[in-house]
Amino acid sequence: MREWIKTLLGLVVSLFIILGMPAETFSQTPRYDLLLKGGHVIDPANHVDAVMDVAVSKDRIAAVEKDIPASQSGKVVDASGLYVTPGLIDIHVHIGHGGAPLDWFTPEGRAHTAPYGIPADLALQAGVTTMVDAGSSGAETFPLEKEEVIDRAKVRVLAFLNIVANGMQGGLEQTVDQMDAKRCAETIKKYPEIIVGVKTAHYWAEEPWDAEHTPWAAVDKAEECGRAVNLPVMFDFWPRPDRSYAELILKKMRPGDIHTHVFAQQFPILLPDGKINPILAQARARGVIFDVGHGAGSFWFRNAVALWKLYGAQHDQCDVQVSGDGGTPARYRAAVDG
Repeated sequence: MREWIKTLLGLVVSLFIILGMPAETFSQTPRYDLLLKGGHVIDPANHVDAVMDVAVSKDRIAAVEKDIPASQSGKVVDASGLYVTPGLIDIHVHIGHGGAPLDWFTPEGRAHTAPYGIPADLALQAGVTTMVDAGSSGAETFPLEKEEVIDRAKVRVLAFLNIVANGMQGGLEQTVDQMDAKRCAETIKKYPEIIVGVKTAHYWAEEPWDAEHTPWAAVDKAEECGRAVNLPVMFDFWPRPDRSYAELILKKMRPGDIHTHVFAQQFPILLPDGKINPILAQARARGVIFDVGHGAGSFWFRNAVALWKLYGAQHDQCDVQVSGDGGTPARYRAAVDG
């Protein structure tokens, strides 16, 4: 009997203690870890364009709804007046050394142009969570880019592989022997989860043609590699009288290939009478993709405004890179793919 009385008294004391505790002591674990409240959600894939709340649980979006109670989340961020989107994709950036030699700053260096790759995680400040390096490295230099940048970045980094084995900024972009389609294809096959296409750029814009430097050497080599691995080619191109823009986009490029810097000064976007060149519509109809690739000098308003009014751009990308003097990165401005 005495033991029974002790037990009863213990239960009574415990009850008084429990009743005296704050109600918060017994609240359940929050349903969500993070709640972004009151932001304007733009999610094209799910056709959402409205003020909504976004709840996150662990590393997953758990709910996108109106008026999720703040009490259901461990942390609440007021996103009123802000846009909330899925991670953005930028298909044209430059990271790493590319082909620039490590001794580029010395008199003995093969080339003396500073590497213009940006720190990959700089993209996060603009909401970009996936970026694609646009041919900074080639078959010879890609392993270093992967080790230095891609493997260590918080953002997801994919790449177009330059048809030039040394890549960009190494002083070898005009060396046709560097444009080895077989070696390019073999490298892409080693890294199928990272390399998403081929890049050709900056080839022989002004000098007279010679036995080595024929008009379409870089384009043809890049397309040879692209066909071998069934991946698109991105073209940074300078037209000349015997290497026309029309031939590039209507004959050389395959459906799914990408012409970057489309609004740059060198392309015949507008005819002399101010009308849009019909070859653009023809190229788009056959599957050619146009990329802005803004960069530091590849966006001319007289070309952009007229074309944008009619079509818009399929990809609005930055071509973000360190400025020409090796200094501060150009202003990062990215837009969602699609």
